[in-house]
Amino acid sequence: MAVQETYVALTATAGRDFRQEAAEVLHLLQGRLTGRQPVWLRFHLSDVTNQQPILDGLLAEADWLPPDVLRASVGQAPANGARIALEAYLVDEDTPVERRPGMTLLRLANYTVVCLSAPTLHSQGSGPQMREEFAAVERALAPLGGTLAAHVQRTWIYCRDIDNNYAALVVARRELFAERGLTADTHYIASTGIEGSAAEPSRLVRMDTLALLGHDPAQIQYLQAPDHLSPTHVYGVTFERGTRIVYGDRSHLFISGTASIDRDGHIVHPGDVRAQTERLLDNVEALLADGAARLEHLVQAVVYLRDPADAATVEEVLSRRLSPSTARLMVRGSVCRPGWLVEMDAIAVTPDGHPSFRDFC
Repeated sequence: MAVQETYVALTATAGRDFRQEAAEVLHLLQGRLTGRQPVWLRFHLSDVTNQQPILDGLLAEADWLPPDVLRASVGQAPANGARIALEAYLVDEDTPVERRPGMTLLRLANYTVVCLSAPTLHSQGSGPQMREEFAAVERALAPLGGTLAAHVQRTWIYCRDIDNNYAALVVARRELFAERGLTADTHYIASTGIEGSAAEPSRLVRMDTLALLGHDPAQIQYLQAPDHLSPTHVYGVTFERGTRIVYGDRSHLFISGTASIDRDGHIVHPGDVRAQTERLLDNVEALLADGAARLEHLVQAVVYLRDPADAATVEEVLSRRLSPSTARLMVRGSVCRPGWLVEMDAIAVTPDGHPSFRDFC
């Protein structure tokens, strides 16, 4: 039987203390778990350093959750003024899920999907911490026969004070990828690099990772839309715009953090958040089209705002162009260039695969 996937996005009602808002979100999540189990949970918190211990206590009391479920937290305040939001990935309750410290393995008949969230870092500086994050991923994958170059499909990189710390992160990633044979002529990894804080104030970089084991390299397609947006290496960064993974029964598309950019790497519509939102959706739509998908296939999206005061304007565009069925969050998160006022990353699932590949289940 095919695995049924569920993508969840929940934002608390604003105006109460953190414990009350977190309890609301957890209650809503519990209601979604009938017949399902969580693979990973990612919490977006308005004050992650002070709120994380409270959240840990509430999760410890939630006996309806697997005690070792993979969970991650990032300091990104919900744009509606609430203190907490949650995105989650669920599967059928009888799907084999193996849980280890800092990682979850979705043990399917044909593949293993590995979700990772690195432990506490020890290095100082965003560049060394970026290397340490990738080293943790490589250590976790090695016993499974996995490597960074062959098996990591998606990363979410959160950078504290991105205006000052992103440049060193970019250099460290570029150098590491070159050492591992990842170049513009081979491939990079779909990724989001966005403002976000870890609970530990000294931690400048935090990364979540998704890897796939057991696949044929021919199943991977790197998405491009050269008439709409440039390859990332044009302006010195090293990630793929998007990745499509084709199975026998479906396809998964991971759209990297996408902003209002043109084919030459320039910011489009400086200072106009409404026009920037339209352009980023045009760019996402073009990337999806390269993978035989449309906006209506989006199952999950996170929208990042430099200024939460723009939330209503951005929401008007999103609600007009995206399907109501897309699980969606909007949070505060500055993009890697100050001129970009809004960014979005997303996941799409299409029902078309290719018969030469094994089904996802």
